[in-house]
Amino acid sequence: MDFTHFFANENDNDRRLDSILKKMTKETALSNIYSCIRKGLIRLNDKKVSQNQKVQSGDKISIATFLIQNKSIQISDKLNEKFCENNSSNFFANINYENKSNIQSEKSEKNPQNLEKLEIVFENEFVKIVNKPYDKNVHGENSVATIIEALYKIEHKEKSLSFTPGPLHRLDRKTTGLLVFSNNLIGAKTFSSMMNQRAFRKFYVGIVQGKLTSEQVWNDFIQPNEQGKNQNENFFTMKIAVALSSPKEKKDNEKKNATTIATPLSFGKYKGQDVTLCQFEIITGKKHQIRCQSSFHGFALLGDTAYGAKKINERQDFFLHSYKMIFEKDNLIGLPQEITASLPKNFFDFLNLSLINWDSSLIIK
Repeated sequence: MDFTHFFANENDNDRRLDSILKKMTKETALSNIYSCIRKGLIRLNDKKVSQNQKVQSGDKISIATFLIQNKSIQISDKLNEKFCENNSSNFFANINYENKSNIQSEKSEKNPQNLEKLEIVFENEFVKIVNKPYDKNVHGENSVATIIEALYKIEHKEKSLSFTPGPLHRLDRKTTGLLVFSNNLIGAKTFSSMMNQRAFRKFYVGIVQGKLTSEQVWNDFIQPNEQGKNQNENFFTMKIAVALSSPKEKKDNEKKNATTIATPLSFGKYKGQDVTLCQFEIITGKKHQIRCQSSFHGFALLGDTAYGAKKINERQDFFLHSYKMIFEKDNLIGLPQEITASLPKNFFDFLNLSLINWDSSLIIK
């Protein structure tokens, strides 16, 4: 039987065979991949193995060539001749690879219009950190992630079978500031572990309604408010839930716990209404955490209509910016102790408009 061979590299290390195959293929049902593994039509290092077998750098994944030729297994457009070996020199031509011409020219392709839209704050071999612009999704079509992936293709000659750079945390579409992407598998795993262990601090700045006169620590339980579903069926607001008393309910609610430290920085007026420029340190990282808790505690983000604020007629619907991250010294992926992202122009302009007397310094304890 003729096989086509694909070779793993260090960014595929310790991933399951089925996980790598899922990344390698497109529009191929996982059940079909499992079936082919069981029948020995997909092999690892010339051996029939289980679907959960771990793959290491240099391992050979072999797929029966007829599966690719008849499109039972559809190889992703991101792979090309450099990833594999096959007995037929005309293999890729024979399978009518629709986007082959695009793939072969990846190295020479550049899209400066897209790349210029992103300010890269920091980068090393492990991660890339950008200053996310306003009104830009992290995932999906025309998102920050698609721009980062295009940039990765240009900059990295050695690709893996399964790894593509991806965001390592979330920011809302209308939130600006620091957004971290993986540059390799080690960076992805290490940064995710640091987040889970709360091994670094995250600070935001935002403009809220009202006058917050002293630092407040907010501890709440947050859960999806599905009854408040927006017209966009993919958008859900969050709500504060009451902590319940039974052991099971307490355990379930611990997973939803959100802690935010809100510190006033300066005060101003917007159309006669008191506003406060606040620093938020988020101890946890729940969806819409700052927006939900600010509203619940009586200081909704100015203009954040999803959380009860009145609409404002400005260049942004509301102002929330991921401003600073503080890391431990000599961390495993070479991050500096402090990384900051400058405020967007619209944010600065609004500070001047609302007469906030701010000296551009932030209070960090």
